[in-house]
Amino acid sequence: MAVQGGLLTSVIAQQENDLTKTNKYYAIASFLAGKLLIHTALGFLLGLLGSVLTLNPVTRGWLQIFIGIYLFGIAGNLLNLHPIFRYFVITPPKFLARFSKKESQSKSVFAPALLGVMTVFIPCATTQAMEIVAIGTGNPIYAAAIMFAFVLGTSPSFLIFGFLLEKSSHLFKNYFQKIASIALFGMSIYTINSGVAVMGSVYTIQNFYQAAVHPEVLGTTGSDKPNLNNGVQEVTINVGNYGYSPANITLKKDIPVKLKLITTNVQSCSRSFTIPGLKIQKLLPQTGETIIEFTPKNNGPLAFSCSMGMYTGRFNVIN
Repeated sequence: MAVQGGLLTSVIAQQENDLTKTNKYYAIASFLAGKLLIHTALGFLLGLLGSVLTLNPVTRGWLQIFIGIYLFGIAGNLLNLHPIFRYFVITPPKFLARFSKKESQSKSVFAPALLGVMTVFIPCATTQAMEIVAIGTGNPIYAAAIMFAFVLGTSPSFLIFGFLLEKSSHLFKNYFQKIASIALFGMSIYTINSGVAVMGSVYTIQNFYQAAVHPEVLGTTGSDKPNLNNGVQEVTINVGNYGYSPANITLKKDIPVKLKLITTNVQSCSRSFTIPGLKIQKLLPQTGETIIEFTPKNNGPLAFSCSMGMYTGRFNVIN
């Protein structure tokens, strides 16, 4: 809003005498269309990059923690908390900044659209944060959708911003930065927590909450125990769009486990089932049954989760 909104206002101002009211709407719409198109394409490429990187749960967890730290730094920079946070902002080559400034002073009818395309090179910390998240998806379609939704979501504000007076826009800019910073701080904590969960740690916010509210759930044994059949522990977990049930299961050490995962029209990331401590990753069908076999070798908690760390659970391995 601070940089790109100012450029949009300037390009409209350059054409003030030549633009009718309808053409002013056209100038803003073409700016936003160019911006939407280029960032969606960029999101696709970033997701493609992430997809060729084969990441195990631990590596993916560290990546999410890095993303969370980066988001925290971006929020700190927006609020000017400390000069150190300015290093989180990636600055493009100077010739791109000069070219963008030149286009903002152009009276060409194509200038707004071209300037919208050029915003991909303008150092906007919030956009860069979304680009990092897009890479983390490892999916070009999801990444393109993230960037498309992000730019589309900011579009109403740019429409308003294009018609605000300079003094009002300055007040709105400060207001916007504070709201954006609070949102980024929240996203940072959420992303770091998800990364910790993906790595197989039980020290997550949801587990701390469970320990505080329902301490019996996180006891030394789980609330559900397997059936022992011919020396094999048989366990069934129902996978839903919002998590796993049961999510706290007791297992015996050194006894083989036959884990049955049942999905029924599941479309969330819970389909991507992982047991990080055993390096097990399995993409479940939307509807069906999937069998995973393993043998727990160590006592203590053995966490499982979706690939994004949003939905978690654990096996409690005992003698």
